[in-house]
Amino acid sequence: MAVFCLLCAKRFQTQKALQQHMEVHAGMHSYICSHCERPFPSHTTLKRHLRSHTGDHPFECEFCGSCFRDDGTLRGHKRIHTGEKPYECNGCGKRFSLKHQLETHYRVHTGEKPYECNGCGKRFSLKHQLETHYRVHTGEKPFECKLCHQRSRDYSAMIKHLRTHNGASPYQCTICQDFCPSLAAMQKHMKGHKPEEVPADWRIEKTYLYVCYV
Repeated sequence: MAVFCLLCAKRFQTQKALQQHMEVHAGMHSYICSHCERPFPSHTTLKRHLRSHTGDHPFECEFCGSCFRDDGTLRGHKRIHTGEKPYECNGCGKRFSLKHQLETHYRVHTGEKPYECNGCGKRFSLKHQLETHYRVHTGEKPFECKLCHQRSRDYSAMIKHLRTHNGASPYQCTICQDFCPSLAAMQKHMKGHKPEEVPADWRIEKTYLYVCYV
């Protein structure tokens, strides 16, 4: 028998699910991450967050085998294969697979650049563009190559640099030394190794061929 939240009318299949939901309204954060002590309102949100520490990507695409941290990201990814673009710009009719792509696209029409550098006044459409730009002023180069210790301002520059090392990709298996182009690909690759081949202290971070100090 379904139960309903009296505050927002949301429907739940079990009383336990309703109780977890009510913590959101109450502002309760009784679920604490054992890695970083960040609080979460429910076991579900904590479980999803923990994958950022473990590197676990349990949701696999049936079309290409790519793996993802949560089912929402997987659903968005599948639209690459299906061609589905449910989000339409009401200004020009262009369609997008993901909601945030549409929100970013709107700035083409509005000219909005909400992120401003407080050092030189230059403005940007995207937050990560501003964060990368700041490093021009600070000289910060937080990405360091593990192979030669050269440093870069941003991730894309580091990936470009890594390929100068005989075509290396940013992730390398510590068991067989094979390279992988992404974390998801590395997670899938590791499934090909027998459990007894994987050291007890193995972590996905050990496959990174770069270090990021931010």
